[in-house]
Amino acid sequence: MSELNKVENQFKEKIKSFLNQNSFNTWIKPVKVVNIEGEVVSFQVPSKIHIDYIRGQYRSVFEKTLKDILGNENISIKFLIDSDTDFSFETKQETGTVVKKAKDLHKGRVAPYKETSLNPKYTFENFVMGNGNETAYVSSLQVAQNIRNTQYNPLLIFGGVGLGKTHLVSAIGNHAFNHDPGMKILYMTSDIFVFQIINHIKNKTIDEYKAYLRTKDLIIIDDIQFFAKKDKSMEELFHIFNYIYNSGGQIVLTSDFHPNEIHELDDRLKSRFKMGLITDVRPPDLETRAAIIRLKAEEINFTLEDDIVMFIANNINTNVRDLEGAVKKLYFYYSHFNKEISINKAKEILKELITSKKSSLNIDKIQDIVSEFFSIPKDLLIKKTRTKEVAEARAVAMYLCTTQLKSTTTSIGVHFGNREHSTVSHAAAKIQKKLSAKDPETTKMIDEILNVINLSTC
Repeated sequence: MSELNKVENQFKEKIKSFLNQNSFNTWIKPVKVVNIEGEVVSFQVPSKIHIDYIRGQYRSVFEKTLKDILGNENISIKFLIDSDTDFSFETKQETGTVVKKAKDLHKGRVAPYKETSLNPKYTFENFVMGNGNETAYVSSLQVAQNIRNTQYNPLLIFGGVGLGKTHLVSAIGNHAFNHDPGMKILYMTSDIFVFQIINHIKNKTIDEYKAYLRTKDLIIIDDIQFFAKKDKSMEELFHIFNYIYNSGGQIVLTSDFHPNEIHELDDRLKSRFKMGLITDVRPPDLETRAAIIRLKAEEINFTLEDDIVMFIANNINTNVRDLEGAVKKLYFYYSHFNKEISINKAKEILKELITSKKSSLNIDKIQDIVSEFFSIPKDLLIKKTRTKEVAEARAVAMYLCTTQLKSTTTSIGVHFGNREHSTVSHAAAKIQKKLSAKDPETTKMIDEILNVINLSTC
């Protein structure tokens, strides 16, 4: 690792403690330390927007952090804009800012695409569709194929973190651009939108910025829940929304929550959002999780045995990012130690990751969740009752205890009325056999209960 990389990693690690995750990802994560000469540290940033925001909000934090790392009280900072990522509609450059010269980016399709701020890795082709995201996927594809004549305007996709919202809305933009390179598209996070609004109001250029946005055929804004309480930004978004909508432009939005659940979000905006389609993404089911794991492994030319795939899918039911994290952790071991990974080794490598997801889950809680799901008293799971419904519920609970906890079958048996460990093993194997055979009813049932478990242990 180079000295610059070491400084950059230390810098980002220290500055994380000053910011929330969303601000860190938006403003700090893309920054690179590209040169240290004497007492001057040069940062490369994606755009002039980043320079303005960092100077206004984080300059003192930047300087203090660098002084601590480098042990020099006289550190000064210089910013360089990465011409590969900056395509501001403004041409005016700030004094003292060093700008790399773009080479031939005006030729062909390269510059127009980069101006969209889209991430090219997000496409419909590498998105795994399942029961939890089917409606969002289909509606996103329909919008992408009919930007100028869609029934869903705006399209708003909501759901928890790491479930593929950004992937889907970016796929809309990438599909639209690839089929019509002349289409004017802009992707931005709510943080960047809010900063632009504030900055242009301050500089008395808000009308120019609104005129710029009105030239777009498709505007994608990520994480609109952060608009709440930002009255001026909501006011401007409302007017921009109306203009783009009335002129036939498409608006696509994401949120962690349904608009009705975002307190202090302008009621007029909520009303506008409901004019189109609001759809959700939910945690992936077992089959979808397995497909995601295989895809993520395939993307890095990494082969995982089926038993390892199913182990991960059964034990990580939160979101796509966690599944990808598990794959990358296994790949790190494989690539650095050049050893094949067995199921036992996979369990060892992922033990900490899986344990952290289940720290608040225990046998008693699983019994509570299963009894509530089947609408039967919890004590029937423990008693000798053998009616078909109770026996099925008990088998499901035992299966979940064996797959979701580190408890032994003997310990699980004790919690189910002192039953033998072989009884637990037989019940769990019975459910696993149905899942392996892709029995639709059993698969749907286990997925629904796992989603409840996931929500109860967040």
